[in-house]
Amino acid sequence: MTLYLPDHRQTPAVEVAPVQQRPAPVWPRGLVAAAVAAVTTTLMAVIAKAAGVDFGSSLGDVPISAFPMLTIYCSLIGIIIAEVTIRVAKLPRSTFQITAIVLTGLSLIPDVLPLFEFDLAFVGVLCLTHVVAAAIVVPMIALRMEERRGLGLPAPAHRR
Repeated sequence: MTLYLPDHRQTPAVEVAPVQQRPAPVWPRGLVAAAVAAVTTTLMAVIAKAAGVDFGSSLGDVPISAFPMLTIYCSLIGIIIAEVTIRVAKLPRSTFQITAIVLTGLSLIPDVLPLFEFDLAFVGVLCLTHVVAAAIVVPMIALRMEERRGLGLPAPAHRR
């Protein structure tokens, strides 16, 4: 036996849109990236100190503990920038990556300027730790970000 529905019963009265879930937050992955970057920069500083690099400046010696502290601090700023970018930018991943690259470049300026009278080898270590920390944190945060703003909208076909 076949059941036939009248035409007015075949289409729903209200179109139900699929429920879109919020994209996963970036801060958990960002905290893991910050911890990994802090350990990595600390190990780089310890190796440089053991190799004989002078950590002295016009204000005194730079302690090893400054490396993880400043790495985590700057990584937290990056996580906040990523969370804000998700809510504001049309292309949050690209906007975040460009912003992070520019800020990493700007963070090298005080190291290179002769304000603190760092040893040239120590300037190299500082610049390398900046770049390595950014190379760890930025991709790990960017992987979690959607390319388009909104609740998990798919990326445009040309970006896939």
